[in-house]
Amino acid sequence: MISNSGETEELIRLLPFLAHQTNAVIAMTGKLDSTLAKHADAVLDVSVPREACNNNLAPTSSTTATLVMGDALAVVLSTLRGFQPEDFARFHPGGSLGRKLLTCVADVMHRQNLPICAVGASFRQVVQTITRGRLGLAMVMEGTALRGIITDGDIRRAFDKTEDPMRLSATEIMTANPMTIEMNERFAVAEDRMHEAKINSLIVKDHVGAVVGVLQIYDIASAEAQA
Repeated sequence: MISNSGETEELIRLLPFLAHQTNAVIAMTGKLDSTLAKHADAVLDVSVPREACNNNLAPTSSTTATLVMGDALAVVLSTLRGFQPEDFARFHPGGSLGRKLLTCVADVMHRQNLPICAVGASFRQVVQTITRGRLGLAMVMEGTALRGIITDGDIRRAFDKTEDPMRLSATEIMTANPMTIEMNERFAVAEDRMHEAKINSLIVKDHVGAVVGVLQIYDIASAEAQA
């Protein structure tokens, strides 16, 4: 029960009924000697020295203190119960946050016509692969093994390496050991990983480590916009 004064009539009227029903009463109040406080099983003190209102009348500071106490209770209970993001998503499935928590990488990733080139691909072939793929990158593969990734940025940096970048092969341009993510991983994990590494794309692998797709930060923004 929440009442700054502890004398709110509609709450006080309920106290005898709750006592008869043997219901426990937790009070959040700013008056520890109030009727509500005296009849509660537990009392949480949300008193403030004065209201922010210039007349010290309108509930302002007191409502903020009550909100803070409520948030603190929620966080403590969440911690004690081991509440996880998956639990949040189960109870809040709607909206962009619920969608992001419930959606897996496999639901959003690009999986068709992936931009792949061989380790020995020429500079021209790499550029053509990036252009055809329309993802701003090419994956450098040796058979089924991922050796590296070449992005638009790698292409620009190639011009600083040599006066004739056309002589460079894919292995000389690529970034080795690119970041990857498992296809069944949560959407939110992929987003956090990209933000932390300050990259736009992740190579997606299946449970045995085979390359199965590409996930980009733009895909996440697009999915959130649809939620």
